[in-house]
Amino acid sequence: GQCDTEGVGFVRKARLLPAPCTPHALPNRQVAAMGCTASKSEPPPRQLVLLGGGECGKTTIFKQIQKVYGVGFEGKEQEWLEAITWSPVRAMQQLIKTAKSKEMDIPPDKEAASAAVLNHSKADDFTSELAAHIASLWAEPSIKSAAEMKESDMDDNATYFLDKVTDLGSPTYKPNDEDILKVRDPTRSIETLEFKVGKAKFRVIDVGGQRMERPKWNLTGDITAVLFVCALTEYDQTLREDIKQNRLKESLNLFDIACNRRYIENPIILFLNKVDLFEKKIAKVDLNVCFPTYKGGCKYDAALEYIKYRFLACRKDKNKPIYILETTATNTQNMQFIFESMVDIVERQNLQASGFS
Repeated sequence: GQCDTEGVGFVRKARLLPAPCTPHALPNRQVAAMGCTASKSEPPPRQLVLLGGGECGKTTIFKQIQKVYGVGFEGKEQEWLEAITWSPVRAMQQLIKTAKSKEMDIPPDKEAASAAVLNHSKADDFTSELAAHIASLWAEPSIKSAAEMKESDMDDNATYFLDKVTDLGSPTYKPNDEDILKVRDPTRSIETLEFKVGKAKFRVIDVGGQRMERPKWNLTGDITAVLFVCALTEYDQTLREDIKQNRLKESLNLFDIACNRRYIENPIILFLNKVDLFEKKIAKVDLNVCFPTYKGGCKYDAALEYIKYRFLACRKDKNKPIYILETTATNTQNMQFIFESMVDIVERQNLQASGFS
């Protein structure tokens, strides 16, 4: 069901820190053994659980924490190579299928390239020849038109990888930080990352967002705060695993579960993500395609406030702290600022829980 919109409480705004934190690198990306405790000689880390639906940008936020507070991706670039090179293949396969289903013209001299891309599987090597086929198809007006169609169901950063597909096909290609941050690679296990800010230790736990991964959400051990991620752009999209369910409404339902059932005692930091893409989309697609009661039109501020209102309406305990942060997860500078706010919120909550305020 959808959350009640009566008796909406106020949002407790985060105090944005003017001065940067001083992080100390403590990388530890691993599959979590939930409920594990730190040694008795030191206090356990503040545990932050990272939740959200599939493709909301949750794992990108996890990667940004790794970059900002950990050791980044140095020496790990090759681990992302398969996901990065598969991105333009998958995107072009979708675009060719869309173009053909709409009877859009693909020139006869591009049929061989089209067949090579459609026949490519994830197990096959990504070659410079395949990259050249994709680049030639991406230059076609009909393929570019297909990319604008909702039916193509493109990943948010698909055009980024299509634009640089020739580089990806080079034998000397090495993924850079932007490539790693922008590639979609669904979380299929529980992963943790530990880091320090000043003397405070934190452990972020990233859990898969697809429906089949959600039984893992019921984590054991002490949770300091919940980081819940929602992509603002979801309002006109449906789930890959259930095409009848709107993604933003699914996020509201998941938020309701996290807020009122799973993590009743924990404060929630709500990341309203992909604000850069939302600003472009809302100018063209009215929010009332998702919420017929919304009357604000194609205006960024009105639509954003209405989405905040819907999330806050889920909260049954109107005193439960919910902090809302607007994010662009692929932008490291933006996320560094956001993380400083997040750490500040968590530390103040920790003091309050200890009897200080």
